[in-house]
Amino acid sequence: MDILSTEFIPLIVTVLTIFGAALTYAYQRIVDRKTALVELRRNAYREFVSSFLAGFVDTNSAKEKSKFFHSLQTDLLIVGSDEVIRKVGALCKYFQETNHDRFSRDAATGRRFLADVCLAMRADCFEKSALSIAEVEPLVPLS
Repeated sequence: MDILSTEFIPLIVTVLTIFGAALTYAYQRIVDRKTALVELRRNAYREFVSSFLAGFVDTNSAKEKSKFFHSLQTDLLIVGSDEVIRKVGALCKYFQETNHDRFSRDAATGRRFLADVCLAMRADCFEKSALSIAEVEPLVPLS
C-alpha cells in the first residue's frame, strides 16, 4: 500500500496544481471584468457630467444636442449602477419639469441634484470616499 500511495503522489499534485490554476484564472477574469466595467463607468460618467454642464454639447442644432444627450443617458443606463441611474433620473426629471421656466429655475436645487449624481458616481467608481453632499455641492459649477 505504501508503494501504491507514492505512485499517486505526482498525479495528486498535478490534479491539485491544475485545480489551483483554474481557480486563479477564474478569479482573475472576474477581477479584470470588474476593472473594465469601472473604467467604462468612469468614462460614461465623466462624459455625461461634462456634457450636462456644457449645455449638452456645443452644436448649432437643438435636435443634435438632444440626440447626443439621449445617447449619453443610454450609455449610463447600460453601464451605470442602480444608484447612479436613480440619481440621474431625478436630475433629468427636475430639469425637464423646470425647462419651461429655465431662467427662474432654482439653481441651488439643480446644484443639489447634480451633487447627488456626482456623489453616486464617485461611490460607484472609488472604493472609499468620505465626501458629504455639503462638501460637494459648492464645487458644482451650476448657476
